[in-house]
Formats: sequence, C-alpha cells, structure tokens
Amino acid sequence: MKKILFILFTVQSVLAPHITKSYSVNSIEDSYEYSIVNQEKKTVKKDILGNTIIEDDNGNKITIKKDILGNIIIEGNNGDKITIKKDILGNITIENNNGNKKTIKEDILGNTIIEDNNGNRKTVKKDIFGNTIIEDNKGHKQIIKKDIFGNSTIEDYEAVI
Repeated sequence: MKKILFILFTVQSVLAPHITKSYSVNSIEDSYEYSIVNQEKKTVKKDILGNTIIEDDNGNKITIKKDILGNIIIEGNNGDKITIKKDILGNITIENNNGNKKTIKEDILGNTIIEDNNGNRKTVKKDIFGNTIIEDNKGHKQIIKKDIFGNSTIEDYEAVI
C-alpha cells in the first residue's frame, strides 16, 4: 500500500505542473521575474525614465512608455509599435506603425463605437433589459443576455442578403 501511495504522489508531483498553470514571482531589486511552468521566464522592470520593460528568455523585449503628450507607446524589439492616444473629447485612438488605426468613442446615447480605417464599425450598447448588444455595419448582431441564475448566453444574428 505504501508503495502504491508513493507512486501516486510521485506521478502527481510530476504531472501536476503540466496540467495546471502556475506562476512564481521573484523580486530582485526593482525587477520582477515571472516563471511559468513550461520554464518560460519573463522579467518586468522599470528603467531610469520610468518606462516599463518586459523581457523573456527568448530575447523578446517590449517597452511601454509615455510620451510628452501623455500617449502610451508600446514597442517591441522586432520593430512593432502601437500608440494609444486620447483626445480632448475622450476618444481613444489605437494606431500601429503599419498604418492600421482603431478609434473608440462614445455617442450622445452612451453607446460605444469602435471604427477602423478600413470602414469597419461596431456599436456596443445596452437595451432596456440590461442586455448587451453588439452590432457591426455588415448587419451582424450579437445579444449577450444573463438569465436569473447569472449565466450568460450569446445569441448571434446574421444579416439576410
């Protein structure tokens, strides 16, 4: 019996990290290291300018910083760059270095509108029953409802052409 229990505990301790994801955090001065079960390690640190730098074992590096205007800039070491801007009306613009652009704004009814530079548009709004409705300019519609038990259901409606 002891031998069987020993084998079960050994197998459990070997397989458990592969079944469940776990993280560990080490604090080294002003840096934090995050280790994931599959032996990936990410280090989060701040430089002297206050920028946040995230590095992993593979040499990938992401820098998150703010410019003079308060825009958030996210840069990768592979040349990718994303800029997040907020204008005086509260509209948020997300733009990358490839020219792709998304604008998130709110209309006078409180609906959230997401537009990109390709002409795609989504509207997120609430109806009188508290359901969330997501519609796009191509006629696709989703309604997210909650029942009395708190379970969410998503209903999809396609445009009939």
